[in-house]
Amino acid sequence: MSVCKERAWETLTKLSFERVTGTEAEKKAAEFLKSECEKAGVEAHLEEYEIDNPIIHEVSFKTTKPVEESYHVIGIGGSGTTPDEGIRAPLVYIENGNDVNLADIKGKICLITGPTMPKKIEAMAKKGAVGFIAVHGTFYDEDSLKQELRPRNSRADKKYNLPGVVMQISDAEKLVRSHPEEVEIVLKQDGEAKGKAQNVVATIEGTDLKDEIVAFSAHYDSVPYSPGAWDNGTGSITILELMHYFAENKPRRTVKFIWCGSEEIGLVGSREYCKAHKDEMDQYIFNINFDMTGVTLGYEYFCCSASEEVRHALEYMAKVENYAVETKMDLYASDSTSFAIAGVPSCSFARLAPRGGAVIHDHRDTMEHLDPDSFMITLNFVVKFSSQIINAPVNVIPRSFAPEIEKKIEERKKMMAKMEGKKEEKETKAA
Repeated sequence: MSVCKERAWETLTKLSFERVTGTEAEKKAAEFLKSECEKAGVEAHLEEYEIDNPIIHEVSFKTTKPVEESYHVIGIGGSGTTPDEGIRAPLVYIENGNDVNLADIKGKICLITGPTMPKKIEAMAKKGAVGFIAVHGTFYDEDSLKQELRPRNSRADKKYNLPGVVMQISDAEKLVRSHPEEVEIVLKQDGEAKGKAQNVVATIEGTDLKDEIVAFSAHYDSVPYSPGAWDNGTGSITILELMHYFAENKPRRTVKFIWCGSEEIGLVGSREYCKAHKDEMDQYIFNINFDMTGVTLGYEYFCCSASEEVRHALEYMAKVENYAVETKMDLYASDSTSFAIAGVPSCSFARLAPRGGAVIHDHRDTMEHLDPDSFMITLNFVVKFSSQIINAPVNVIPRSFAPEIEKKIEERKKMMAKMEGKKEEKETKAA
């Protein structure tokens, strides 16, 4: 028995609990995955790393003039802190944060309904804003969801100290319609706090081509409130079943199985893995990542962060194997991107839901809309696809990237270098 949907589904049942990075629950999940590897006769170990883990001590938001009314908010980690009494200032709605919207925000608290990327937060600070409000959710969220504001950390330069909070979008609309003359933010936090998280790594050594490595990856952490069954318990059991397969069918090349932590806070676990193993990356010929499979109503998806040849080979084999799949050349919003940035051709498999179907990132991400037979669609194809790569007499994966992927990798590297530079500058000053 190489792969087994009943075993996989039993494992998914045990793994479907909230697994927020840096918590004991995530550590429990890591130990569980490690024990599953060892039960299969494959040695596994944990690789620990440090994460930013801001601690929010107090947060509140209210209108103060002409009437006082409190709103439910959570603090944005690492964004900034207020004095004990908070900050009172006029409110301004800046929509998506266009340059025109930012023309008159000095001394004001900004409500932004567009993305709060670092450069946007820094732009608000440079223009003199004293705080900001980001939004979450939809107008149609049930009441229980409105309390599940997803925590987030700011990646903006901390020298700006711009305290930010997250508000449910329905409350944000209510706030704008009320036309308050003055609002108040209170945010007290330890924005420099650190935590520990871990990757789980198992290895099956190859035979005659063991110096070349193919890495399977999937993140195993979840967001707060979410059991993370689909995102990404399914990816986690996919590579566990692939491990069972290659434990019974000895591979020519060495195969790594990497359950990444901290994906939900910015691909941190996979990035730390690539950093810790940077001297070995030349041996890694391909990374195959999984992020969300097994949904009952859905479609197969393949994102290729490699050369066009890899995409074409996948499409050819998919037709031969009667595997219906949509393909795209891109950097995927998952751990395959960390490997691509490290110079390793990579890809991600997923089974995505149609509009109105299964959802992620809240308490509804359970096994209710998942199906073991649908799960096997992805797994059965990848067993064949990966086996050809792992057991080919010569490496069939070009060590190159399509031009559009190369461009995106370089853009991502520049962004990361900028962030690392700011971090090193701060650490130097502190020393």
